[in-house]
Amino acid sequence: MSIANSLRRLQTLQISDCSQLEKIIQGSEVSNISLQSLREVKVENCNNLRYLFPMSIANSLGGLQTLERCFGLEEIIKAKKESNICLYSLMEVFVRECNMLTSLSSLSHGRILKSLTKLEIYDCLQLEDTFPISMAQGLPLLNEVVLEDLPQFKERDGNEIVLTLASLHNLAEVSIRDCENLKYLFPITFAHGGILKLKTISLEKVSKLEQVFEGDEANVSKDEEKVLHLPQLTDLKLSGLPNLMSFSPVSYHFVFPSFEDLEAEGCPNITTRFSVDSKQSVHAKTQASQSDDETILEESAAAQETT
Repeated sequence: MSIANSLRRLQTLQISDCSQLEKIIQGSEVSNISLQSLREVKVENCNNLRYLFPMSIANSLGGLQTLERCFGLEEIIKAKKESNICLYSLMEVFVRECNMLTSLSSLSHGRILKSLTKLEIYDCLQLEDTFPISMAQGLPLLNEVVLEDLPQFKERDGNEIVLTLASLHNLAEVSIRDCENLKYLFPITFAHGGILKLKTISLEKVSKLEQVFEGDEANVSKDEEKVLHLPQLTDLKLSGLPNLMSFSPVSYHFVFPSFEDLEAEGCPNITTRFSVDSKQSVHAKTQASQSDDETILEESAAAQETT
């Protein structure tokens, strides 16, 4: 039986501590190989491996469900920008210590990853972004995103927002840590019914973060309050964010009816105020910046009203 025929039934591929390995599949039969049954790929400590699969094999990976610990890679799939890759069964991507990897665009090139539910990326020193904006409708089931220790990470074209794809309707958990170049997490438009299943937000040591929800304050009337609901949000952690100014732009009022836990520390410049109403819903309102004199006058007036 040829190698090509036997690989058709391969379901799990694990490679570790092969420091001289440069290609997983090579030789004269590469164009005839199909990995149609492959479900899981785990690669560890293969520092000379620059990509997992060539383009000639990528289109047979329709059954691939898990990519895990792909150390040292420059690309997941070696493909041209105009290539069409369809990883329609891919459910989980776990990437750690791929210091030459700059983007995950080779997994998609604008195509839908309709089964992807979990994305975790750690310790990738050169990673600048995840998926291109052309995948605006491409992640309909994405549920959990974890990004840690990505010092170069920021959205393309200077946008500097992490999660901009309009298809994140199932997103429930977001955890960002040590991504020092990020200024925003979501565009404010997402809060208008786009991420109603969001349950937890954890932001730690994101030193340049200015807002969680970013919007154009110049086009918002400070006299017209906009009320937005995140009905399933239960946990919010804001820690070590010295440049965080607000949860959302001025005049936006968020309501969290299911809220359970707020942890905020190391956020000396935040102007968003959190309060609890009689129904135990938590409210987050961002105040317009005030001078010290204005603040004193406001506090004095409030004190007189209570006397």
